Amino acid sequence: MKSQPVTKKSTFPPLLHLSYVLQHKAEQVLEQEVGVGLSAARIMSALSISRPSSQRVIASQLMQTESNVSRQLHNMKKQGLVNISRNKKDSRQRDVTLTSKGAKHYQQAEKLLKKQQSQFMRILNASETKALDQAAEKLS
Repeated sequence: MKSQPVTKKSTFPPLLHLSYVLQHKAEQVLEQEVGVGLSAARIMSALSISRPSSQRVIASQLMQTESNVSRQLHNMKKQGLVNISRNKKDSRQRDVTLTSKGAKHYQQAEKLLKKQQSQFMRILNASETKALDQAAEKLS
């Protein structure tokens, strides 16, 4: 019987790998269940229905470029998830708010992401869960 070749363990930083895996899984579940991606969900989390936010504020809050946020917002507007209007004080700026459809999609997304996180945390014991939560809060 032929033995399996020994594969070298990856030297890629485990925390970055975990981050990638979690983002990939979140992207999949959001696309399947809600019809939006993780980037759109993150933008929706930064928005309020009643108070407009500028693209610049959203980009800064999410640590993304304004052009990336602008492209994403354009797609989200096509889907009816956000309203984008010119700022009355500075016509160069755009004000963004969630539509009721966007708010509903975000509520679904948030619920799914919390469920996914809960399932992930079940593999840890109580002290590991607490330590991971504290570390995540400190690092973000």
